[in-house]
Amino acid sequence: MMDLSSNLTTILTSIEDENIVPVLGNDISKVRFPESEIAAMQNASFLVSKAVKDGDTYVINLYDFLAISLWNSFAASENLPQPCSLNNVIMQLRLEGKGALGDYKNKVIKIIKNLTDDQMFLNPYKKIAEITDFGTILTVNFDNFVERAFEANRRHVNDSINFTIQDVAHDEENDHDPAIPDVINLMGNILGGTDFALTDEQSLEYLYRLQSQRDQVAKYMFNAIKNKSILLIGCSFPNWFMRFFIRTISKERFWGSNKSKYVASDRTAMDSDLSYFLNNNQHNTKVIQIGSESKNDGSENPDFNDSIEFIDQLHKAWKENKGDGVKKVRYKEKIFLSYSWDDKTFVEKLKNEFEKNGIGVFFDDDYLKTGDRYADKINEFIKECDYFVALISKNAIADQSRYVYDEEWRTAIILSDVLQKQYIRPYLIDDTSPMNDRIPNKMRSLDINKIDSVDDMGSMVREFIRENNLTTM
Repeated sequence: MMDLSSNLTTILTSIEDENIVPVLGNDISKVRFPESEIAAMQNASFLVSKAVKDGDTYVINLYDFLAISLWNSFAASENLPQPCSLNNVIMQLRLEGKGALGDYKNKVIKIIKNLTDDQMFLNPYKKIAEITDFGTILTVNFDNFVERAFEANRRHVNDSINFTIQDVAHDEENDHDPAIPDVINLMGNILGGTDFALTDEQSLEYLYRLQSQRDQVAKYMFNAIKNKSILLIGCSFPNWFMRFFIRTISKERFWGSNKSKYVASDRTAMDSDLSYFLNNNQHNTKVIQIGSESKNDGSENPDFNDSIEFIDQLHKAWKENKGDGVKKVRYKEKIFLSYSWDDKTFVEKLKNEFEKNGIGVFFDDDYLKTGDRYADKINEFIKECDYFVALISKNAIADQSRYVYDEEWRTAIILSDVLQKQYIRPYLIDDTSPMNDRIPNKMRSLDINKIDSVDDMGSMVREFIRENNLTTM
């Protein structure tokens, strides 16, 4: 195990216990452009002063890049607002009557959506996405880097939930799969059009609306993070906003609090007044020492150079623990899920639950189910799997000529008899009677359990592991 700071060790333990929620901020959204391309931009000196040189490219904070891009598009002058930030650029443009808020938002959406994979520095987000113990991820960014990272990692995630100050209903029942992570964008997101917080004033309104809990998304979010610790990464909020944000998200006073709160952001530790407030209102809020100037007394070096390095070390430590077999268990046995295509949405969630619990799954998502090559592949998996899980529903037994019934179920029954392989495990996934004569006799002779809802999947999988005495790797 690597040598860790005490705070990081504690955070790692909370992650492995699935008892902490990360909140991701602007500090970790970076873009990368060739040096020549940045040099050709108006007001390039500002970007260069903020950038990190990486070979012949510059790595720049996305929100600094957006600020200069907006200023160059609408003002086209060298007189940048001071200090220059996305918020201050927009405020100055509005004061000068150069464009409207909708124009700025549309420009921002276009810039971000046109970023290529090479231009988006997704490494920190991809590492967060790899940490499978995060059941809920909150962001205060309006970019789509988290979603792009999950896509790049080919890891399933629920559709993003975008908080809004508009009255938009959120259908929790249809959208949520408890076996895979939720991403909740607290300040909206470009994926939802122009309904996102672009300025500090709008962010304040979003936070005010959030704490009022008048919105279904707000209620859903607070329920998802209830009783969990909070880890802010890359959220370099102003002093006043940081206090209000933590108080709102934690739903408890700083003094006398029960939840642990950790702040790992690039500039928070440099604010001595804010750091003192956070560190000294009891012991449940801790500022991670980040940045070259973070130790105000100058006595020690910081724990991390920036929040991206913090993510790197956290991810490395988490992977080392997983490699040592900490907490997560994998099983040798593989299962085959046999289902009707009409039940795919429900069954996909069951697949995720099996995989979350360490069981390998063959899950056929080919709608056509045609061709000899396809049939050979299916037969091979049915023969080689340790358990054939037949998911019985009205859809599955409606037509006995359907592939799932006529090919998969019959093949499994024949193999079970010929090879003396007692491996069929039937489950009902709707209100079909277990004695329905359209269910093959072989399956009706077995114990048929029922999965009543998505919420039952976790307990069903754990019972499956116990009943079949699965073998750990």
